[in-house]
Amino acid sequence: MLEIVKEYEDDGYIVKELSFDGGETISHVIREKKPVEREPEPPVQDEQQPTLEEMQAQTLINTEYLVTMSELSNLKGE
Repeated sequence: MLEIVKEYEDDGYIVKELSFDGGETISHVIREKKPVEREPEPPVQDEQQPTLEEMQAQTLINTEYLVTMSELSNLKGE
């Protein structure tokens, strides 16, 4: 069975030395590029979030619009 005999870092790589015979001879060497760890970037916001007052004002405008449209629709039906 293949087992890791030695694992170390070398020049930006993670190196693993593997053996089939319990570590007496190295049969394989695997070099993996070490992943670059980066800080996650905060999401970029193009627009500021609306304030509570702005959301309430927009809701009022939308409600008034819907009421007006409903009243106009009722007038056409009469």
